[in-house]
Amino acid sequence: MIFGQFLLFSCAREISPDVYTSRQVREISTTHVGVIRNIREVRVLQGEELEENGLGLAGGGIAGGIAGNAIGRGKFVPTAAGAVLGAVAGSFVEKKLKQQSAWEYIVELDNGSLVTVVQGKEEEFGLGQPVYLIVSQSGGSRIISQ
Repeated sequence: MIFGQFLLFSCAREISPDVYTSRQVREISTTHVGVIRNIREVRVLQGEELEENGLGLAGGGIAGGIAGNAIGRGKFVPTAAGAVLGAVAGSFVEKKLKQQSAWEYIVELDNGSLVTVVQGKEEEFGLGQPVYLIVSQSGGSRIISQ
């Protein structure tokens, strides 16, 4: 089961401010100076729809079918019911494992405008802390310490 959880968790998106995609390497980004004005903890979801959780759906369906077959002594109805219930449960487990905690920061830029950035919890900033806001050409953003 630990291997299955590892596979499911490894499907979650990387939201760390310390990670760049290969597309962002050698790409010019624009950097702005700002100050943290608000902070709140949020959850980042991936795979909100039932059908987006295929690994959990398949794994749960197989496990549920095996359990239903054993309980129903090889009869079709318990095997099918176990497969359906297992698939739904597996999908919900995968969805839960794909959730990540993150910080939502509202940053006031030097020009007075406000921007919101959601990123991982690797580095925590405080209210009033000066930061750099980095915006890539592809639109991704992150904040780092000044």
